Amino acid sequence: MDKISSSFFIPRSEQGYDAMYKRIRLMPLYSFPHYRDLNPHLGLCKPKIFLHIDFDAFYAQVEQRDNPNLRGKPVSVGSTTGMKGIVMTASYEARTFGIDTGMSLWEAKKICPKLISLPCYGPKYEVIIQNLMRGLRTFVPPEFTEQYSVDEYFVDVSDFVKNFKEAKEFAQRIKDKILEMEDLTCSVGVSYNKSYAKMATKFKKPDGLTVITPDDREKKIYPLPVRRLWGVGARIGRRMSLMNIFTIGDLVNSSEGVLRKEFGVNGIVFRRLARGEDSSEIFRRSTHEKSLNHHHTLTNNIYNIDEVKNEVRRVAEYLCRKMRNKKLVAGYLYFVLRYGNLRYASGDMHLPSHTNDDRIVYESALEILKNFPQPNENLPARMFGMTVFDLHEDTNSCNLELFTRRTHIPFYHLDKLKQKYGEGVIRIGLNAG
Repeated sequence: MDKISSSFFIPRSEQGYDAMYKRIRLMPLYSFPHYRDLNPHLGLCKPKIFLHIDFDAFYAQVEQRDNPNLRGKPVSVGSTTGMKGIVMTASYEARTFGIDTGMSLWEAKKICPKLISLPCYGPKYEVIIQNLMRGLRTFVPPEFTEQYSVDEYFVDVSDFVKNFKEAKEFAQRIKDKILEMEDLTCSVGVSYNKSYAKMATKFKKPDGLTVITPDDREKKIYPLPVRRLWGVGARIGRRMSLMNIFTIGDLVNSSEGVLRKEFGVNGIVFRRLARGEDSSEIFRRSTHEKSLNHHHTLTNNIYNIDEVKNEVRRVAEYLCRKMRNKKLVAGYLYFVLRYGNLRYASGDMHLPSHTNDDRIVYESALEILKNFPQPNENLPARMFGMTVFDLHEDTNSCNLELFTRRTHIPFYHLDKLKQKYGEGVIRIGLNAG
């Protein structure tokens, strides 16, 4: 038993490994319940009802909606040419072949040669999500919603419904609203805690609606494989199988002391989630973002200076739109470039003033780029990324620049046009003053 954890440790001793793979980042929106979030005095908790909304194969569904020729065919989103890249999401037609999120495109094409792989169009998906969030807020205030990932949301409806019957009707109205607004389907799970609501979503997909009450726990939840529990992945699942824990029911009946010895405090959390004792609330940000970022990995490497500048500009424009959407301005820029050999170059600088102006961020990124090894045929560029810090509320005012004359551009109005008609409807010229 003591050797279980060490048997899953993978040593990383190769030279240069940290420099090549430092980009790894875990769970950007993940809010898995921590031990301190669980109330040990469950009897004092007010009864809750949560919805978990999961858009069905979101990226692939959007592409099938926009292109009727793709409907009914195996589709994945993540890459276009060659066999590079991974499957970010796959349509349900593709999933019948065994294709799943995170699989390499090469492996997916081997399983399903007729798989249609499409590029990920982030701006389009983001606009759709923002629109759906506005629709969701017509049902509940923002403080009752939690964005768990790009296409998953928790909603606390405890103050808006009296029982599970009303909660099911409430969830159906949300599903109808989403279909009306964007012609997209989603699956919804309804339960008395977030963990069970998330599991309930998987019972009927796509376009499903499942309710799990306290009386359904032993019949619907306990027989499920332990991998279905929130937070239990492949490795933790294998470690649990060595402890003869194969189902959620096995986890419920396991020793809390043994679990804590193997998994630390998370072992206690896993057992409580399995028992339906998740008392975590909607996760709310206490402060505004400290930073915003955007990274884009190219399908084909580039080294032509005009192409490099154009890609820098795209990333800058997209990042500034994210700032304007949140009504923020930034005072500090970090720019990173990854080359074809997976090596990195990075730099940072203070912006001339706090801004969300596309032109200023783009020009500042080019200044940083001058200090990098310049991309060439033997050292092409593969990924461009920017992060902005020192964020403050946008007051729609700016400092006058003594030596630079700029034309005022109504970026907020241009963003509305792009949101309504698409990215290509209008664009600022490179030399716009």
